[in-house]
Amino acid sequence: MKIVLCRQGFSVIQNMLQGLLPDDEIVCCGPEEVTTVARDADVLIPAITPLGVAELSLPKLKLVQQFGAGLDAVNIPVASENAVYVANVPAAGTGNAESVAEVAVMLMLTLARQFPKTQENIRSGVVAGPTGWSLKGRTALIVGYGGIGREVARRLSGFEMELLAVSRSGPKNTEEELAITLAQHSQSNALHELLPRADFVILAPPLNDHTRGLIGAKEFALMKPSSFVVNVARGGVIDYEALLEALQSQQISGAGLDVFWHEPVDPNDALFEHNVIATPHIGGATDLSFKGIASKVADNIRRVRRGDLPVNCVNAGEFE
Repeated sequence: MKIVLCRQGFSVIQNMLQGLLPDDEIVCCGPEEVTTVARDADVLIPAITPLGVAELSLPKLKLVQQFGAGLDAVNIPVASENAVYVANVPAAGTGNAESVAEVAVMLMLTLARQFPKTQENIRSGVVAGPTGWSLKGRTALIVGYGGIGREVARRLSGFEMELLAVSRSGPKNTEEELAITLAQHSQSNALHELLPRADFVILAPPLNDHTRGLIGAKEFALMKPSSFVVNVARGGVIDYEALLEALQSQQISGAGLDVFWHEPVDPNDALFEHNVIATPHIGGATDLSFKGIASKVADNIRRVRRGDLPVNCVNAGEFE
């Protein structure tokens, strides 16, 4: 089978998959090359590359397999019309959720301890400054309590923070949830009720029609002026203009962003004129995560080769 990773610079993933699928051809190409390089492809791995009618109509294509969880770049109805499976790898259980949660905590600590200022002080010879925030005793609101949200909560519990969470599906009544306040925001005004209490708002939901622009001007207006927003989900979960205005007006104190509305992000973006800590979508980019996801991706490719339905196929109902 021919498998195409629809982005250059993924040699680590390419080599991992080649080791797991030694008899298959695995190549990388840029987004603009997909329709030519992948014209005889059986499998596309989109990463963050948008896949539309042209890409999903390739004659031999059988499977679009995300290397991770997010499928917001894939036109799933068009894939179904062309009898192409679309599958992902949920964050939980592969090391991905754990890795993304670690970045969320890193961003929180970087904001709380004013890390950029510490580097200025090192260069300036200033000792014992700046004075930062301790996470202990602060309140964190986790928006989206799936695999990533749960892993964030587990890690923050060790900092002795008060943990709040909102989820579309609501509480699962697990023993672990007894340590947090978990509300179902789809059936109440829970998100708006909890935002004023939060020192940190950590965004970890999938991007879909329900969550696009979830955090906008109304939500920022409810937050403390001292609060921070951390986004490890997708850029579109936040309204860009509303975030920029909240930073400019000091409605919030800062933001930690691992994801953006367009990637790669413009280094001259106006957001960076304010207290914004940024990483280039590295949340799941760890050895543990890549190995775990690669194993699941290879398993799905083998399933499709055998004529079986892939695991976590989001359009499975179209093939029944």
